[in-house]
Amino acid sequence: MPEVVTVYYDYVCPFAWRGAELAEVVGPALGLDFVWRHFSLYQNNYEGTDGWQLWNDKLSSEDGGGNKGLLPFMASCAARRQGTEKHARFRLAAMRARHRDHQPFTLKMLRGVAERSGLDMSRFESDLANPECRTVLAHEHHHAVSQNIFGTPTFSFESGHTAYFRLKDLPRDPGEAVELFSCYRGLLERYPFVETIKRPRAKGN
Repeated sequence: MPEVVTVYYDYVCPFAWRGAELAEVVGPALGLDFVWRHFSLYQNNYEGTDGWQLWNDKLSSEDGGGNKGLLPFMASCAARRQGTEKHARFRLAAMRARHRDHQPFTLKMLRGVAERSGLDMSRFESDLANPECRTVLAHEHHHAVSQNIFGTPTFSFESGHTAYFRLKDLPRDPGEAVELFSCYRGLLERYPFVETIKRPRAKGN
């Protein structure tokens, strides 16, 4: 049986996209089954006092940023209802369209991704409008918060080791990707007392 690795991610995050590309390569090679759970960076970083919650926000089809991630989150929940395989295709294609191809996160873009991913479009549209998708997002976000998740992507292994993993660039080839992920995991398991490793960088980067 493949080992299950839970990944907390946000569609608006370019580092989550790179983490998804890494998982796509190393999953089959290392016998890992990645399970994807939504986590809202906007919600987590919100410092207002008015009780704002992303999943209760209004949607605008003209917002190229995906309504702070709410629109791709809801589209993701709708895609997931059509099975793991179709959701996997949708999830990666949506992230590539935004972060690799620099397309705006509009409803038109997500509909195109859904169609190319082989989704039943009538069902997709119906599920996209279903308020249960907002409930799913709220539930998954609160679960992540209960696990002290703070950034995306965060990988959580069955062993209990969990860590945020931010890549500036993608590995050059599959061999390097497997070696990188194996070293990352090995560091977590061999040195559980290591809490943070962070390179110095210029402001704004």
